Amino acid sequence: MVKEVQLIPLLYLLNAVAGIHGVIYGQALTDYIAVILSTIIWKQYQNSITKEKDSVK
Repeated sequence: MVKEVQLIPLLYLLNAVAGIHGVIYGQALTDYIAVILSTIIWKQYQNSITKEKDSVK
């Protein structure tokens, strides 16, 4: 679901900027954005778990 929310506006933007080549690169760019966001969220989650473990000790 989140991927589609990113992809659709990005396709319109890239189509306006780069034509059909922008549409082709839209999927790859969306995948890169998803990986970056997933990494950021995972690190925040990992840090919160570490803080909870430290506070329990």
